[in-house]
Amino acid sequence: MSTKPAYSHRIDSWTALTVFGLVMFGIVMIYSASVIVAYNLFGDDKYFFKHQIVWAIVGLIGMATTANIDYHVWKKWAGAMLVITLILLISVFLFSKGEINGAHRWIVVAGQTFQPSELAKLTFIIYLSAWLVERQKVINSIKETFIPYVVVLVAISVLMLKQPDFGTLAIILTSAIAVYVVAGLTWKQASIGLVALVVAVAVISISSPYRRDRLLTFLNPAQGANSTSQSGETTSKSNTYQVDNASIAIGSGSWTGVGFGQSKQKRRYLPEPQTDSIFAIIGEELGFLWSAALILAYVFLIYRGYLIASLSTDLFGRLVAVGITSWFAFQAFVNVGSMVHLVPLVGVPLPFISYGGTNLLISLLAVGVLLNISRFIKPREDADTKPSRVSRQTRS
Repeated sequence: MSTKPAYSHRIDSWTALTVFGLVMFGIVMIYSASVIVAYNLFGDDKYFFKHQIVWAIVGLIGMATTANIDYHVWKKWAGAMLVITLILLISVFLFSKGEINGAHRWIVVAGQTFQPSELAKLTFIIYLSAWLVERQKVINSIKETFIPYVVVLVAISVLMLKQPDFGTLAIILTSAIAVYVVAGLTWKQASIGLVALVVAVAVISISSPYRRDRLLTFLNPAQGANSTSQSGETTSKSNTYQVDNASIAIGSGSWTGVGFGQSKQKRRYLPEPQTDSIFAIIGEELGFLWSAALILAYVFLIYRGYLIASLSTDLFGRLVAVGITSWFAFQAFVNVGSMVHLVPLVGVPLPFISYGGTNLLISLLAVGVLLNISRFIKPREDADTKPSRVSRQTRS
């Protein structure tokens, strides 16, 4: 059976425009959020701003390129892409740029730092989607499908936790689960997987002192603020400092903000104002209204992504679209949720907004893949927009 889709038309312009708008907004906010730290670190208040512009240009070119490559090509190269990604993940322990904030996550490629775990988000979605398409005849089998699926997840998890990079691992696991659910996860497999996931998350959370402290602080902020280390020294700053200052920033912004560029928390009070904490700066400077508009932009982007998935003409395209969209949805939720104390503090960037070359580049490449899938979808009038009712006859 041919895997070529039955329809071909222009990319989903709504998705493209939304992402472009987020990138432009992110560049502006990075300039405001980073001026103090950039000047203190590099003597140039536009350091992060200028670098993000370069990465945005490269990323948008990459997005345009992948948007014009037939997404079925990635299915053929899925295995090789995963192997290369695993090699890169291992290479951080051999050719690391050095420890940054207690982690080894970066290598140097052509004079630029590169974070392999960001690439793993995309390549693992593509590999898992291609693998599950080939496993459709035995999708219900625990031995032939579910156990190999878990083994691969464990291998990825071990490499991520050794760096350590729990935030990126959580995003990869969420995307992997979403892809498997759409591919045909059975209730029996789901039950086993849920128990295993709860146990694994619990063990991971309590096995590391800093992750355990973050979890305890989330569950009981007052206790976290007053906790002490074994040496008797207070640990309130490490446990609650970022969350407390994020709350101060967002609360200070009220409805309309204190004004662009006028944030007080970015003046060495709020850690990582241009990366993990940028939503707090947005809330402080632009207020609730702009923050809400930003969240609505993400909601719209997620809606378009899942719509593209539901209208895809083949299972591979549907799975890749679901994986990419779930990645953006979960990452945005975790970043914003960390800043407003909805979830424990996890260091993940806000998609398309936070400073970070590798994150922005890989995210835009993924958007390009999603846009290419949107070129080969069913006309709305001919499609059932509920993914659960799409006939398995379209699977290939």
